[in-house]
Amino acid sequence: MLAVEMQAASLFAFVDARRAQVAMVALVSNSVDKTSGDFDTGGDTFRMSVLAAVARAARAFVAGQAAPGLSEP
Repeated sequence: MLAVEMQAASLFAFVDARRAQVAMVALVSNSVDKTSGDFDTGGDTFRMSVLAAVARAARAFVAGQAAPGLSEP
């Protein structure tokens, strides 16, 4: 792991304290060398692709949790 932003750090602390299972997706919207202009999050098409991938992952996770005999890592 190279870096963790504030909200992710608090989420990781919660997971550690509660032994919870969570997921997080973060889109990097700018960089340190950017001096002007709006944040670039890749446009609507990219964001919809990311959202679709998150939905697929969530469905797979929930389906796996409901499967009998599934063991925790």
